[in-house]
Amino acid sequence: MAEHADIIAVQHPRGAVALVWFDLPTGAIVTTHAGLREILRRGLRDWAGQVVRISDGRVFLSAVYDHFFLKGYRVHWFSASELICTQTFYRL
Repeated sequence: MAEHADIIAVQHPRGAVALVWFDLPTGAIVTTHAGLREILRRGLRDWAGQVVRISDGRVFLSAVYDHFFLKGYRVHWFSASELICTQTFYRL
């Protein structure tokens, strides 16, 4: 990822952190956590209770934030303009 992007960081209660972002060049939602990939593929409910799918792109990031926030996870939304280096990531 080399352009500006919004990133959601979800912190698991045991300390692990998963990142979810919208990959600008491909238009895909991407995560650093394989298990989270399966949850996200099913779609999530946003703050209003509406089901949001991966195909909704950037709107899906808001639903990711809302979903995990409402479940009590520590969630952070931040923007990055630099290259993010991660060993493994999964396109949804």
